[in-house]
Amino acid sequence: MKNTCVKTFHVTFCALYSYGVYFSEVHLHVPLRSPRFGILGRYKYLTHWNLVLQAVTFTLFCVADFAPRRYKRWLIPVRDHLFLSLSLPLCMFVSTIFWILFFINRELIFPVAIERFYPAWLNHLSHTAIAFTAILEALANHHKQPTRKAGFATLLTFGAAYLALIEYLGLVHGIWVYPVLEVLSSVAFCAFLGFCMLFIFVFYVIGEKLSTYFWPEGRRYSKDD
Repeated sequence: MKNTCVKTFHVTFCALYSYGVYFSEVHLHVPLRSPRFGILGRYKYLTHWNLVLQAVTFTLFCVADFAPRRYKRWLIPVRDHLFLSLSLPLCMFVSTIFWILFFINRELIFPVAIERFYPAWLNHLSHTAIAFTAILEALANHHKQPTRKAGFATLLTFGAAYLALIEYLGLVHGIWVYPVLEVLSSVAFCAFLGFCMLFIFVFYVIGEKLSTYFWPEGRRYSKDD
């Protein structure tokens, strides 16, 4: 029964996240703040990067659920590493940062002017459901924890890639992806990005602790596994 529920959960959110990516890229038409903002489309935004990541992660969950046993030997370690190193901490980070900024001053992250163009269901799928489904996945399934060094390296690579994109768009094209970045001084800008990088690693450790709490019999990958 549990196995059936888990598979249903995976298939359902694989479909929802995949549709969210499709809708966001094909049917979502939010007025641009300037013509320059057309560069890279939705792929300027961490929210969209994460939405794509969730679609990929839940697709991998489904593949691992239904794949023949001989393929699970390598599928499951890939699934577990992706989920615990990247998907779980990123979901908690995106959801927390979005709603903190939203309640402080929504114009810094999700201006009222774009609300009528951005469906409420997509907003909550991208900024609310992600944290709940990630934590539920950690609760429902045992994922073997990678070494912290390997997990940090994966998360750092992802974070550095996105920060490089933000800097490139801002310094080369004059595009600051989020309104909050436009109002910060140079010092505050660096401090904010540094805080965000620190914060996401805090969420990595929280995710690690959650996984260990839910599945105390779990152990890390080692060279002997």
